[in-house]
Amino acid sequence: MSDGRTRVLIVEDEPDMNNLVAQVLSAYGYEPVQARSGEQALLILSERLPDAVLLDLMLPGLSGYEVCRRLKGNRATNLIPVLMLTALDRNVDRRHGYETGADDYVTKPFTPQGLVSRLQACVAQYREAKSANDHLVLQCDLGTALATLKALNTLTSALYSRTAIPPDPIEALRTGLLRLADAAEEWAIVHGGVPPAQVDIEFDPHRLRLVFRAPNPAGKEFLCLHLAPEAPVPAELTDAGMLDRVCMEDSTVIYEKALSP
Repeated sequence: MSDGRTRVLIVEDEPDMNNLVAQVLSAYGYEPVQARSGEQALLILSERLPDAVLLDLMLPGLSGYEVCRRLKGNRATNLIPVLMLTALDRNVDRRHGYETGADDYVTKPFTPQGLVSRLQACVAQYREAKSANDHLVLQCDLGTALATLKALNTLTSALYSRTAIPPDPIEALRTGLLRLADAAEEWAIVHGGVPPAQVDIEFDPHRLRLVFRAPNPAGKEFLCLHLAPEAPVPAELTDAGMLDRVCMEDSTVIYEKALSP
């Protein structure tokens, strides 16, 4: 950015909306770059990386979901914040957005101040992640889907940006934990809305450690069915090279992977 402004790629098929968003960003001191399709956006990204992407979902050709999936599955672009800016306001649409790796989800109509506030938060988080030390601690309840997805997206970005682990094992971890989140959400619905497990995620240059705890006896049953060493998900992650150790201690299951000798 030669003039020091934050560069934001707007991916929006509808010309009037694309121009409106560009005008809003310019008024707040950003440098807008406009694209009308997913393919055009990927071309712009291949030439120069922006500081953030505002991404509509209903695009000609590649959907916004697929564009986000490609950005978040690429080590060179994974940390760039993606804000989905869309008229799709159903919970299933929001969930799908976060499943593809979105950092935030903003619905139309929006206020200029509201949009810019969300954008500022994501850009600040992006810059902090780029300059942060290698220690990351996250905590969330399995069974609260969006919170789990957001934590998982943060972990995935950290693994892409701070390790040399190939994409396939990282995506295997993401997929496995998404399956656990789905199972936990279904479990919570049947058991009075109480999340069946809490997870503490610890990541540093030497290891990745996930500690799952059951808050009640029903949660312990969930751990035994879905997270114990012999359960399908741990086996899947071990086979993918994403786990070195899985152990169960009473109401706690621990997943670990060594990241350095």
